[in-house]
Amino acid sequence: MKRKILVHDFGFCHFHNMVELAKEGHQVWVTCTSNEDDESPREYYKSLGITILDKETSVRESLLRKFVDENGIDTIINENYKFKVPQYWKTDLDYIGLNTLSGHLESRKLWCRTEVSLLGVNVPDLLDEVTVPCVIKPKKVVESEQARVILTEDDAYLIETDDTQYIEEYIGPNIETNLDFIVSGGKYSISYVQSTCGEAELKNGRDCWWVNHTSYDILSVENRNLTLEAGHKILEWVASLGGSFMGHITGLIKDGKWYFSEINVRGEMSNSTPIYVTGNQYLDAMLNGKPQIIGDARNKFYNRLVRALPKEADSIYPFHLHEKYDVKIPCGLDIIDGEYRSSKQFRFKVPDGIIGIVLMDEEIPEEFFQEMEATSDWYCPR
Repeated sequence: MKRKILVHDFGFCHFHNMVELAKEGHQVWVTCTSNEDDESPREYYKSLGITILDKETSVRESLLRKFVDENGIDTIINENYKFKVPQYWKTDLDYIGLNTLSGHLESRKLWCRTEVSLLGVNVPDLLDEVTVPCVIKPKKVVESEQARVILTEDDAYLIETDDTQYIEEYIGPNIETNLDFIVSGGKYSISYVQSTCGEAELKNGRDCWWVNHTSYDILSVENRNLTLEAGHKILEWVASLGGSFMGHITGLIKDGKWYFSEINVRGEMSNSTPIYVTGNQYLDAMLNGKPQIIGDARNKFYNRLVRALPKEADSIYPFHLHEKYDVKIPCGLDIIDGEYRSSKQFRFKVPDGIIGIVLMDEEIPEEFFQEMEATSDWYCPR
């Protein structure tokens, strides 16, 4: 059965899911609630058989409901924890996404931290005041509140805290671990774990795009086991909350102990890396309580994960190399002036507009990198 699918909202979280669904003949529309609507990569998505809706329809619930009804949408995919999903979407349509409780995993950080600690998992100590170093987190995410890491007295001097925030000890030096998971039908599957190195830098008073300063590594056997031990405890609880979604757990390892950092209830943040299943397999996994379909597919491989960076903001990306070397296509691109380039949607996040993307596949030949660097203005630190 060919479906009419609405994905709410535009982001990197569902990129490969949407591509695979469109490949199989399903009609796919994506809402866009970004403030940078004019910069959305519409041409790139259009070339892949995916339509990005206009901003007004995307953000006005009455118009969005009307669009769903008039276009015969039969399947909803939603991982926007801020969106109040109309009840009939959940009962009358095939619904993949968050319920109220699972949405709280990302938005109610203090609640989530408390619940994880009750499972017997290590969490950083709570502090009564700002101490260098420390981490300040919002108790509840309302708009775009984020955690702030305080490492110097200058950082602390600029910070004002109130009762909407809480303060944790800084776990460092550390190894950051990321565990990707799938939840469906009250069950869970772990798709992979990795180590993420580096962090965004501050330039001209602005946070630089994190992916420009991040690299990836394989965890040691010991640290992988620590991550999985904590992950299984957490995910048994997460799956019991309900919903059908993909997400990841971030933790920190120091002195042989794993500490909980946060849960994100959306796909891998690294530009929606591949899940290695077809669109119909994805639907089966998420609608029929079979998360292992996705988890098992991804666990078959050691996934090679690297950054690609343009030398200039408008450098032309060598998209043809993905077909030549059979490498999964990335998101974070757009077709601008007839050429593949880094999407403009997130260029404003860095002073020079140079935004990296993430490439991932079970194997990426070294020849792919060599030809990219010899024939284009893109390169891959590795």
